[in-house]
Amino acid sequence: MLDIKYVINNQGVIEKSCNARGIKVNINQFLQAYDKLRKSKKDLDDLRMNRNLLTNELNALKKKKQNIKTLILKSKKNNLKIKKQEEIFKKLEKEYKLLSYQLPNPLHKNVPLGQKDNIDWESKIKKPQFDFKPKNNWEVLIDLDLADFKRGIKAAGDRGWVLKGKAARLVRAINTYGFDFFGKKGYSELIPPYFVNEENLYITGHYPGGEKEVYKTEDGKVFVATGEISVLAIFRDDTFNKKELPKKFMAYTPCFRREAGTHADDKGLYRTHQFDKIELTHITTKEKEEKEFYQIFEDLKEFYQSLGLPHRIITHRADDMPNKATMEKDIEVWLAAEKRWGEVGSIGMTGSFQARRGNIRCIGEGEKEFVHTIYATGCVANRIMIAILNNFQTKNNEIEIPKVLHKYTGFKKIEKPTRRDKL
Repeated sequence: MLDIKYVINNQGVIEKSCNARGIKVNINQFLQAYDKLRKSKKDLDDLRMNRNLLTNELNALKKKKQNIKTLILKSKKNNLKIKKQEEIFKKLEKEYKLLSYQLPNPLHKNVPLGQKDNIDWESKIKKPQFDFKPKNNWEVLIDLDLADFKRGIKAAGDRGWVLKGKAARLVRAINTYGFDFFGKKGYSELIPPYFVNEENLYITGHYPGGEKEVYKTEDGKVFVATGEISVLAIFRDDTFNKKELPKKFMAYTPCFRREAGTHADDKGLYRTHQFDKIELTHITTKEKEEKEFYQIFEDLKEFYQSLGLPHRIITHRADDMPNKATMEKDIEVWLAAEKRWGEVGSIGMTGSFQARRGNIRCIGEGEKEFVHTIYATGCVANRIMIAILNNFQTKNNEIEIPKVLHKYTGFKKIEKPTRRDKL
């Protein structure tokens, strides 16, 4: 959601942003809706003011014991007008809000406007070269008896999966390592609600537009697809002390997201309906937002460097970026066996876009102001495991485990199980 004054004074900027994103938005319609709402609010305020004047006049006449029948009749007519005007105002307010939700965040100057994403940086970690034919992640999982997709589909349907034995332990280890790593970077740990009231998805910008991607209950609860939704929901309508910002949170949630297509489109665990995630959320100020945004990348570079995984950073082009972000970048890891880069996380700046929707403010020496927010993927354990399976498989059909995870897994490699060990 954008500041109405900004929209009025920067129509050209917003139109350019919409065109670059490939979005059709009628800004004139939005501004007309605002004018109607503003006029309706003035009419309502005038009627309420008149009600107060009539009430005072009635009280004065009562004290003087004068005839008040005419004034009572006038007061009743005014109250009927107020009721009708309130209904008009609510309708116009709803229309205005829906139109305001369609306006995307203005693009940052560094967002590419062409048909390609920008490749900003690539690690110096060497990409593995195999002297044997490497296996895709789902082949490794099946061959080493680490996953059971048939039983997963039997239980949950398309894209269902079951992790077993050392694979399950590895995913747990990755999550624990992620918490320890980011905890040392100053993040406060949260386990927020795994489902929220549906209205909270408007705060983050997942609504409108993402309604078909969510899983929800009959009573309107939505299972979150990212911890960012839960974190901003719990701070809705809160006011922070500006001197205490930034607040940096790492939130663990199981995540649930509908994916288009069938499991055959993308086998294995890379794209599924269910996954674990550590989401990083910054609640900060306008002055500090960009500096923190780039610091997150330094932290993530260090994280993937410690795992020994070749990785890079890309900036999304305008037409491949969510409406909530002024700029969004991805961290990608090299999947050697599959000969491709795979996204393991996104990091985005939103300015005050989400804070305005959630009414999240801060106060310093001056007036209250809206905070700025940043969202970032700290760790998706399933995808990191896929990268490990891709890059650290050996000719002996084993998987070597990154050294930093040894104390968390309790083992240094995954071998082909014996018949006795099979699950």
